[in-house]
Amino acid sequence: MKKGDIVNLDIVGIDFPAKPYGYLKNDDRKCFANTNVVPGQKIKARIGKIKNNKIELRDIVIIENSENVAKPFCEKFNSCGGCSFQYLSYEKQAELKANLVYKLIDNSIKNKNYEKLPIVTMGNDKEYRNKMEFSFGNEYKDGPIILGLHKKNSFHDIVNVNECRLMDENFRKIVRFTNDFFSKKDISFYHRLTHIGFLRNLVIRKGEKTKELGVNIVTTSQIENYDIIDEYKEKLLCLDLSMGLKSIIHTINDNKSDSVRADKEIILYGKRDITERLFDLSFNVSPYSFFQTNSFGVEKLYQEVINNLLFITKNDEKPIVFDLFSGTGTIGQIVSKYSKEVYGIELIEEAVIKANENAIKNGITNAKFIAGDVFEKLREFDKENIKPDILILDPPRSGVGEKTILKLLEYNVNYIIYVSCNPKTLAEDLKIFEYNSYILKRVVCVDMFGYTPHVECIVLIQRVKS
Repeated sequence: MKKGDIVNLDIVGIDFPAKPYGYLKNDDRKCFANTNVVPGQKIKARIGKIKNNKIELRDIVIIENSENVAKPFCEKFNSCGGCSFQYLSYEKQAELKANLVYKLIDNSIKNKNYEKLPIVTMGNDKEYRNKMEFSFGNEYKDGPIILGLHKKNSFHDIVNVNECRLMDENFRKIVRFTNDFFSKKDISFYHRLTHIGFLRNLVIRKGEKTKELGVNIVTTSQIENYDIIDEYKEKLLCLDLSMGLKSIIHTINDNKSDSVRADKEIILYGKRDITERLFDLSFNVSPYSFFQTNSFGVEKLYQEVINNLLFITKNDEKPIVFDLFSGTGTIGQIVSKYSKEVYGIELIEEAVIKANENAIKNGITNAKFIAGDVFEKLREFDKENIKPDILILDPPRSGVGEKTILKLLEYNVNYIIYVSCNPKTLAEDLKIFEYNSYILKRVVCVDMFGYTPHVECIVLIQRVKS
């Protein structure tokens, strides 16, 4: 067998996050398909790269289907890099996500005797996103300007997603209008290779509970005046939307990275922030701050945090809680009513400013949020003799990491609640905890991102005697 050979095989499984695979006859190496296929399908494919214990498959043709296959609901399914799980029914997706999480964890730790709670599924599996970030570009070289999402496996090409079903009709109206408006103008988009061009991104946010909309148009400074942006704003305000357009921002970003950041910010209309409500609390969400992208789903996620906290404390006195990697302080504020004191630590200063503002707005007096590196701020807490009874961790996709975990172990808390957006790094961190006499007690997966491979996990970790 060599690169370029044509082979037939059955798809037998999917590895995290969404890598379908099968085996060739008399060969124990996994063969990974580079497209969306599911267990039970028989395929014909061309051998691509061959590396040690895995083989890459290309030019895949399905020659026998599977009963697990669902018909994708989006016409851009094969080209868009977005929701790659459309070929599975929602129920099958949820089952698959939970099983992939448990497989990762079980391959990482020795103690398999932990409680696996049923995955918490979504009420609405479509139109659930409260934020969408789009890029300006073209679908092919020298093609007309469009606004959309990145093409699958491409950093440069853009796919028109005017009818995307992960966003609601208000978002779709704004995207359709934006595409129509700029397609009629003699205006350039920002080229990621040459760093030349004007239009970069469009970011839309909404408060699901408050019915507030915010639009952020992101450009470079590479034109002399912004009259075209003022015209865009005036016509945008004339759209017939079912939510109130409360904020229109013009962000000027000349940074070469692809992330949305502000060298300069101009409020074109209304206020800077929009407002969202979670449980009985209100949160101001800035144009750039992180906020979970599914408002109804995040309430289910945080309810599981509350459930774990109440399971731990029972009738005990209210604990001192460290909310680490606290972001805009949503978890810390939500658990404050069940806590004596909450101390949140977050690296991004703007998020911390917003967390403290929201705490004051919500009348919360027992939660304080501090900006800085978690490891370094914990060392400062030691000098002030501030110690936790319970740790809540909600790290970025990179996980907590060994250095910080070893610092956390010094507190000898009996329980740690870990909220993870990346099961792979969660499994790696659990291995470190287990080696240091903290065992996994329970896991619950919360699906907030239907038709994508992403899933949130909440685990409860308990200290045991060495």
